[in-house]
Amino acid sequence: MLAFLPAISLAAYWGGGEVLLVFCALLTPLVYALTGGFGQMSDGGRTDLEDTASVEEVAEDFLAMALHNGQTTACLQLRISGLDAISDAFGPTRADEARDVIETRLTSALRQSDHVFRSGDCQFTLLIAPGFRLKLDSLLDLAKRLRLAAEEPISINGVSQYVTVNIGIASSLNFGRNVTADIWLDSAIQALTDAVESGTPTTRVWSDKLSRRHKARRDLQDDIAGALDAGQIQAFFQPQVSVRTGDVTGMEALARWDHPTRGILPAAAFLPAAMETGQMVRLGQSVVIRALNALQTWDGAGLSVPTISVNLSEAELLDPDLPDHIAVALDRSGVLAHRLVLEISETVLRGSNDDISQRNLIALSEIGCAIDLDNFGTGTCGVSQLQSVPFQRLKIDRQLVMGSDLSEDRQRILSAIIGLADRLEMQTVGCGVETLGEHGVLRDLGCGHAQGFLFAEPGSAGDIGAWLAERQGREEPANGVRLRRVK
Repeated sequence: MLAFLPAISLAAYWGGGEVLLVFCALLTPLVYALTGGFGQMSDGGRTDLEDTASVEEVAEDFLAMALHNGQTTACLQLRISGLDAISDAFGPTRADEARDVIETRLTSALRQSDHVFRSGDCQFTLLIAPGFRLKLDSLLDLAKRLRLAAEEPISINGVSQYVTVNIGIASSLNFGRNVTADIWLDSAIQALTDAVESGTPTTRVWSDKLSRRHKARRDLQDDIAGALDAGQIQAFFQPQVSVRTGDVTGMEALARWDHPTRGILPAAAFLPAAMETGQMVRLGQSVVIRALNALQTWDGAGLSVPTISVNLSEAELLDPDLPDHIAVALDRSGVLAHRLVLEISETVLRGSNDDISQRNLIALSEIGCAIDLDNFGTGTCGVSQLQSVPFQRLKIDRQLVMGSDLSEDRQRILSAIIGLADRLEMQTVGCGVETLGEHGVLRDLGCGHAQGFLFAEPGSAGDIGAWLAERQGREEPANGVRLRRVK
């Protein structure tokens, strides 16, 4: 009706002059307001949804509006990292206050018609009201603005606290007409999961490719328990050698999935599925048994492999029965305890700093097992943590070894780590060695052991047996099928 006000006013002027013009100009909006016309208008795109509406209800309404008007709407899922640290340092009440601050900042950075919902202690769901300019570039700019707002320092008891933000985006443009609110919201969560798994604060946008990757991951989650039952989870092995003499000083057991349709899958492809389905303890026990069996086979063939190393996950470290499981496996295999090396990554050590994990590590050491600290040099492990666990070796992360012959900075870091290990009476293992130059750097700096593709790729027990036989001048074991010779 207001669109016709100029025409009505002009007709009034022609028919009755200035008096009728003023009368119509004032009376028409007044009548429209009294009949509730202004209450039906859109306030910058604001919907008439009540504040108590659920995220699903708002999502359904936004999708319907966008479809009806030919517009675009978007869902953003935000994960806030750092709130747990605030809770640990200042208590849960302060953490709640920090959440309130972040929610206020997010709301202020959006339009009045957009909606912010808390999806958990560290997660927010943002629904962006339909509009004609919500293209990909606009959504990425919005995500950047939201991150900057949320990551502003938060003052708690006069101390600045910092959080980081990961964002997943799902735009209605990427879906057909039959998309439901649940699918839309879940797609944004998929994008957020991908962002979180990147390991750095970042933004991910949902796509068909990302969806297929998540479907493959869900399939692995459904299949992994059956794979353990069927014996499809195997152990591959990679040798560790003396940097000085080249002699084999040990083997590391690496989990591999002999998938019936996808072939051999590396651990990185299925470990997340194992963690999410609670299969890590069972997986770890399977690898330990296979590693000890392989060591028995090599011993029987007269091949020299002093130790076998197996990685321990955080779930295993938190299992109170871990020392008993290891003791039983050693007893059944007849392998002496000191030949079994248990590797703990630096991130697992930091995340498992509690009574159970410390008790387990001490108990395993008392059994006689050796303990290595894996991936050292890229995390935040302190000297006090090194002294809290009876580590025998530090395994230097491959990121520090890679290209060390071409980088003086990396050589200085390696020298410092090796020097620290010497003073703590620990040995060192350089991981990921691929070139003679990197090997030479480790040798010159005094590193004791090395592991990497320069010596051998990971292979099955039979493959590694053939490699050992050739290297040590022995006949190849007759009780294993050799699929290929490892380089």
